[in-house]
Amino acid sequence: MLLLLILQIISFSLFPLYFTMLHGPSRRTHFYVYIAILLLIGGFMGNVYSLPLAEGIVISGGNLCYGAFMMTAVMFVWAERDAFILRHLVRLVVLVDLFNISFSYLTQTILKSDKAINTHGVPSALFEISTPLIALGGVLIILELLLLLFIFEIIKRKNVVPVWAAALYITSFAFVLVLDGIAFPLIAFGINSQIVTLVFGGLGGKIVMALAFSVPLAVFILWRRQAFVDYLEAETVRWRLLASSSTDLIREMTIKDQDLYRGDIVFRNSTEGLAIVDKSGFPLKANKAFRDMLELDKELVNEEKLDVRDFIALGDSTAFFPRTPSEHWRHEVTVGGRMKRPGILSITPAGKDFKGDETYVYSLIDIAEQKSTQVQLEYLASHDHLTGLPNRRALDKTLAGLQSSPHSLIMIDLDRFGDVNDSYGHDVGDHVLQAIATRLDQIRVSQLQPQDQLCRIGGDEFAFLLHTTDKSLLERALADIRASLDSTIEINDSLHVLVTATIGVSSSLQSRPQDIFRQADAALYEAKRFRRGSVSTYEERLTLESQQRTRLAVRLKDAIANDRLEVHYQPQFDATTHELCGAEALVRWTDPEIGIVSPADFIPIAEETGLIEAIGAFVLERTCSDGREWLRAGYRGITLSVNVSASQLRSGRFISTLDQMLKKTGFPAESLCIEITESTYLERENEVIPLLSELRNLGLGIAIDDFGTKYSSLSYLVEIPCTSIKIDRSFVSRIPNDIKQADLTSAIVKLATIMSFKVVVEGVETKAQLDFVTAEGCDMVQGFYFAGALAKSDFVERLQRAS
Repeated sequence: MLLLLILQIISFSLFPLYFTMLHGPSRRTHFYVYIAILLLIGGFMGNVYSLPLAEGIVISGGNLCYGAFMMTAVMFVWAERDAFILRHLVRLVVLVDLFNISFSYLTQTILKSDKAINTHGVPSALFEISTPLIALGGVLIILELLLLLFIFEIIKRKNVVPVWAAALYITSFAFVLVLDGIAFPLIAFGINSQIVTLVFGGLGGKIVMALAFSVPLAVFILWRRQAFVDYLEAETVRWRLLASSSTDLIREMTIKDQDLYRGDIVFRNSTEGLAIVDKSGFPLKANKAFRDMLELDKELVNEEKLDVRDFIALGDSTAFFPRTPSEHWRHEVTVGGRMKRPGILSITPAGKDFKGDETYVYSLIDIAEQKSTQVQLEYLASHDHLTGLPNRRALDKTLAGLQSSPHSLIMIDLDRFGDVNDSYGHDVGDHVLQAIATRLDQIRVSQLQPQDQLCRIGGDEFAFLLHTTDKSLLERALADIRASLDSTIEINDSLHVLVTATIGVSSSLQSRPQDIFRQADAALYEAKRFRRGSVSTYEERLTLESQQRTRLAVRLKDAIANDRLEVHYQPQFDATTHELCGAEALVRWTDPEIGIVSPADFIPIAEETGLIEAIGAFVLERTCSDGREWLRAGYRGITLSVNVSASQLRSGRFISTLDQMLKKTGFPAESLCIEITESTYLERENEVIPLLSELRNLGLGIAIDDFGTKYSSLSYLVEIPCTSIKIDRSFVSRIPNDIKQADLTSAIVKLATIMSFKVVVEGVETKAQLDFVTAEGCDMVQGFYFAGALAKSDFVERLQRAS
């Protein structure tokens, strides 16, 4: 019996599985006819035979037809991806039931007639019983189909992954079939203990039948997986349409027709190239934009052997162009008869046509304008807008692409170019930069190799990248560069500008390409430190020095943040009485890792990095606080001197900060002296002199430090509101033995005396030096003869001894 059951399940399943392979109207016709046959015979097969599989497990022929019907209906809906078919199935069930009821009634009436010939003695009661059962079965089938669809739609809305959705669908299918086996007899024969026992006693057959017909559905899901996934992705059911009238359906179809019409208008008039293409590449339908982009005329489109793929080439040769993709594909392509028009092509499988062949939607976007814009943007991003030369970004890209080939980098920095902008304006500065760029580019064109590159890498910086390390070639290039800058640049008839440049050179075979820029920059920095307008070639020590400076800068910033700096005081003495009358505040730094760091090492770094302002503010505040403390302790007549950098003085905040600091600490302004170097006012005298006048109005003393060591101009002494000058140790180091040095020092002291300035002499280390400067009339001295810079506690002891 089990074998017979399996054979029947197979025979019932093969037909609908075969129908899913058909296409279009043919598939629907076969399904409808097959379902109608199952409905016609199902009403009577329950009375024809039953299959006893085991004790309590019996399956009737009617149950088999019912299970086959439900399986086929579900498979039909999945294959069509259209739940609206259920409306037609409901109608089909009603029509077949009406036919079965009519047939049953007529048959029993005929059998009851005395004149009818009943050869096999078929009782009319058989058909009397079948009629209401057929009607009940039809109603339950309709309700169960709706219930099953309802469950399917709930699962679909949850967006469950296909594997779990399939399992839930099959489980729901089996559940509804078993539910029918319970509901049908209870409704048909009433609810009593005998019927309930009979129903649940025979439930095993219903479960076996449900599981048996679940197998073909699983086969369909595995075999036609994409069709099942398409069903899951289809629109959910609009239940209103299942109960709509013909008028409503006509209105719905009209709306759909309007949507199709609008869609066709969009298709034909879209600026995006659109085409429906079959598996051979023939365009079944193509809009004007698509034909124009591929340069296809109407006659060519109508040729049966046309393959649009012959007019498409990949923009990236490493990519793979699928002639029949199984899923969505998108890539940059070039199209047209000459394959020169760039575009973005998307290919999407669109299902099968009426012949069962796969079709595809080709969507082509013209990106010629975007490509042109991209080229322009890339040019702008890699070139300097003023000179048209490649910029730093282009140079970095070239350096990154260099391998082990010999290469050299010449970095050119214009000297004091900011003065040109400040003096004549940025228009003149731009003209100068363009003229220099033209001269340097002429060198590149006439003297260098085609692959050599000239770049503008900064505001007033240029760079030559040469693909050689030959020393003679580099020297010739450097000579040409310096010669091109020797002549003045004519702005107009009345204005000529001369610009010099400092040059750093790095040449390497072993270094990595990205290191050569850093090395050339280190060489340029070295040249600028010692003499502007010179040329410096990179040496390994420059990297070590640069790393040391960077390390010191980081440690110095950390020291400032964590209050690791100290202020020491070098005493100043009256030159005649040798009494302690003041001190110069000097910053000192002891790093926990490096140890004692000389001011000669970290002060220049502080000036380069901008940390000098923070250091200056720290020293000024600590000096004022200590000075106020000593005044309260009774140490009177002490003047404290603090060095102020040019950047501090010009910051715009110095005077207000100083005023607030004096008020905060209570240190009197007349006991404080600000020391500035000559370079502070020589470079910006128009800015600095008013600031110094404000300081004098506050009551502070002003001393010119290191007088005579820079670019002294005696005319400034008349304008600067200073109170004293400090003679640098370099003027007294060899006196009195060096007659010229002694005469020069004597002249400075006499000049200061005539100008009514006090004179402080630094670096006094011997008794002979002290006697000389005292005899010449200087006011105060400081140096190791008396004391070096002292820590605060040591200086306080010196104060105590002096008092």
